[in-house]
Amino acid sequence: WGLPRRMSIPCRAMGKRLVAIFQLQAMLLASALVAVLAKLALHDVTPFRFVWLQVGIGGLLLSAYTFGLRGRRIPAGLGPRAWLLIACVGLVNFCVVRFALLQSLARLPVNTHTFLMSFVGLVTMALSVALMREIPSRLQLLGGVLAVAGVRVFFAELPPPDERVGVAWLVLGVVGLATTNNLARLLPRLCGERLPNDVFSTVALWIGAVPLVVAGLVVDGWPSGLDARNWAIIAANGLFGIAVGLTLFNHVLRTLRSYEASIASGSGLVFTAFFAMPILGEYLDARRVAGIALLLCGMALAQLRGTPDQAVRRRAR
Repeated sequence: WGLPRRMSIPCRAMGKRLVAIFQLQAMLLASALVAVLAKLALHDVTPFRFVWLQVGIGGLLLSAYTFGLRGRRIPAGLGPRAWLLIACVGLVNFCVVRFALLQSLARLPVNTHTFLMSFVGLVTMALSVALMREIPSRLQLLGGVLAVAGVRVFFAELPPPDERVGVAWLVLGVVGLATTNNLARLLPRLCGERLPNDVFSTVALWIGAVPLVVAGLVVDGWPSGLDARNWAIIAANGLFGIAVGLTLFNHVLRTLRSYEASIASGSGLVFTAFFAMPILGEYLDARRVAGIALLLCGMALAQLRGTPDQAVRRRAR
C-alpha cells in the first residue's frame, strides 16, 4: 500500500500541470478568436477607439473580479520604487503597447501579426541580458538564430509599404511589451509576497486605462455610432484579451514555469491560422508554414536554460 501513496504526490502534480496546460490552451483559443474578430471590427472602428473601449471594458471587469469577487486590498507601504515600476508597466503596456498592436493589426494580415508577436519572448530574453545581466545559454542563442531564420523563410520578399508601417508599429509594441515583462519581474524583489499578481495587474491597468479612456472620451465622445457586432467584438476583446487573459495567465504561472507557459503559448499561431481561414479568408502556403515551424523550434530552444548542474558550472567559471 506504500507504493500507491508515494506515487499519488507526483500524480497529483501531473494532474495540476495538465489542468494548467488545458486552461492555457483554452485561453489561447479564445484570444486567437477575438483577435481574428478584431481584424473584422477594425474595418469600421479606428484603432484608437477600439483600444480605449477595450481597455475600459477590461478594466471594469478585472476590477470587479479582483476587488469585488476576491475581496483583495491594495497593500500599504510598497514604496516609491515599486509604485514607479507599477506606473511604468501600466502606462507603457496599456497606453502604448495596446495602441501600437492595434495599429499593426489594422495594416497586417492577422497571421503575420500573430507570427511577429511571437518574438515577445525572445526580445524579453534579449532585454534581460542588458537590464538584469542574465546571460543566455548556447541553446538559447541557437533558438534565437532559428527564430530569425523562420522570419526569413516566412517573408520571402519585403512586404508592401502599408504593411511595413504595420511592422514598425508592431516592433514598437513588442519592444514595449518585452520591457514591461522585465520591469514586472523586478517587482517581486521589491515587494515579495505583499503584492499579489492580480492586484498588480489591476492597479497597473487603472494607471494605464484612466488617461487612455479620458483621452478617448475627449477625442471621440461617447461612441454611439457603433453597431451591435462591433460592440460585441470590442467587449469580447476586453473580456478575453485583458480581464480573463491577465487573470488566467497569472493563475497558470502558479503551476507552470514561465518557459513552459511560453512554449505552450506557441499554439496561438496554430489557433489564429485556424480561425483566420474561414473568417478572413487568410490561408498559409507551405513556405509560411515552414517559417512558423522554424519559429516554434527556436522559441522552444530559447526557453531552455540548462540543468541546475550546468548553471552551477557556468557560475563557477
